[in-house]
Amino acid sequence: MENRANYALVGLFTLAVIAGAFGFVYWFSRAGDAGDRRAYRVVFTGSVSGLSKGSVVRFNGLRVGEVTDIEIMPSDPGKVMATIQVDRKTPIKIDTKSRLEYQGLTGVASVQLTGGAGDAADLAAADPGGRPILFADRSDYQDILETVQRLSSKVDSVLSRADNLMAQSEGSFVSTIRNVEAFSKALADNSSGVASFLANVGEMSQKVGSLSGRLERFVDQAEALVKAVDSAAINKAVSNFATFSEALGDNKQNVTALLADSAQLAKSLNLSATKLDSALDEITRVARALDATKLNQTVEGAQRFAEALGRNAGTVDDALQEIGRITDKVSQAAGRLDNVMAGAEKFLGGGQDGQASGLMNEIAEAAKSIKLLAGNLDKRTAEMTAGINRFTGPGLRDIEALAAESRKAVGDLSRAVRSLERNPSQLLFGGQSNIPEYRR
Repeated sequence: MENRANYALVGLFTLAVIAGAFGFVYWFSRAGDAGDRRAYRVVFTGSVSGLSKGSVVRFNGLRVGEVTDIEIMPSDPGKVMATIQVDRKTPIKIDTKSRLEYQGLTGVASVQLTGGAGDAADLAAADPGGRPILFADRSDYQDILETVQRLSSKVDSVLSRADNLMAQSEGSFVSTIRNVEAFSKALADNSSGVASFLANVGEMSQKVGSLSGRLERFVDQAEALVKAVDSAAINKAVSNFATFSEALGDNKQNVTALLADSAQLAKSLNLSATKLDSALDEITRVARALDATKLNQTVEGAQRFAEALGRNAGTVDDALQEIGRITDKVSQAAGRLDNVMAGAEKFLGGGQDGQASGLMNEIAEAAKSIKLLAGNLDKRTAEMTAGINRFTGPGLRDIEALAAESRKAVGDLSRAVRSLERNPSQLLFGGQSNIPEYRR
C-alpha cells in the first residue's frame, strides 16, 4: 500500500504537541509557585553589585526563595529596591534582619535573612494585600570595603609624612646610622669587656635575688611602722607646720632683720677672732708661768680650810648665835642706861653744883658712846654673819670648783711638760695632729 502521508503536516503537529506540553508544564510550575510563595521588598542602601534577578534568597543559610526584580527607587536614587519571592512557610517577623552577602571570592551576591523572635508578629500580617518592606543592614563586604578605603587613605597619609620626614632628616639618619656602626664596632673591639660586664651584671642580679627576702621583710616592717603612725598626730604636725610657715610669712621682716643681725654678728666674731687668739696666747703664757707646786699647795690649803669649815659648821653657827645674843644684851643695857641717865638728870637738874652737872654730862656722853658702840657692833656682827654664811654656802662651792679647775690646770700643765720632755721640737714646728694621715 502506497504511503501518501504529508510529512510536513506531521512535523508541524509534532512540534505543536511538544510546545503545548512545555507550556503546560511552565504554567503549572508558575501557578504552583504563585500559590506557595509570598513577595517581599528589600531596600538596600549603597551598591548592590553582584545581585541580579534569580539571585538566591536564604534564611539562616537555607534557600527559601529568589530575587524576581531589582530597581532603583525613584524617590531616592541612593537606594535600590529588590523584590523577592519567599516560601510562605518562612517565619519572617517584624524584627527579621536582612543584608547582602557574597559567596566567597566569586562576587555572586545573595539576600540573607536572619533573626526574629518567636513571639514577634509576622511581617506579612502588617500588609496582607501588598508586599511588606524589609530595610537591609549594611553588609560585611561593604564594611570591609569602607574600612579598606579608610585604611588606604590613612596609610597613604602616613607614608607621605614618613617620606617628608626622611627627606628632611636624611642627614640626621645617616649620622645616626654611622654612630650605630661606630658603636657596634666599639662593642666588637671590647667584646671581652662586654662579657665581663655581663658577668658582673649576672652576679649582681643573683645578689639582688638573695636580697629580695630581706627587702620583703623591710617592706613589711615599714608597712607596719606606717600603720602604727597616728594619722591624727601627722595631721596635727602638718597643721603646726602650716601655722609655723604662716607665722614666718607674717613676720618675714623680722626674720630678715634677724638674718641681717646674724650676718653682722658673724662679721664681728670674725673681726674679734684675732683678739681672741691674742688673749689665748696670753692665757697660755700665764699658764706656763704658773708654778705647779705652789698652785697645788694653795689649792690644798683652800680645800683644807673649806673642809675645816664644813666640819665645824655647827660651832660657827653657835658662835654667830652667841654674838647675836651679846649684841642684844648690849642694846638692852644701853637702853636701861639711857633711862637711868634721864632719871639722874631729872633728879639733879635743879642743883647749883657745877661739878655734879659736869659729871652728869660726862655720864650722858659715855652712855651715848656705849649706845653707838652697841649699834656699830650689831651692824658689824650682821655683816660678819652674812659674810660667813656666804662663805660657808656658795663660797664653799666656789672654792671646790676652784680646786677642781686648779687640779685640771695642773694636770694640763703636767701633760704639757711631759710632752715637751718627749718632743722638744714641737716648740719650733708645732704639735703633731691626732688625725691619722693616709697615703694618697
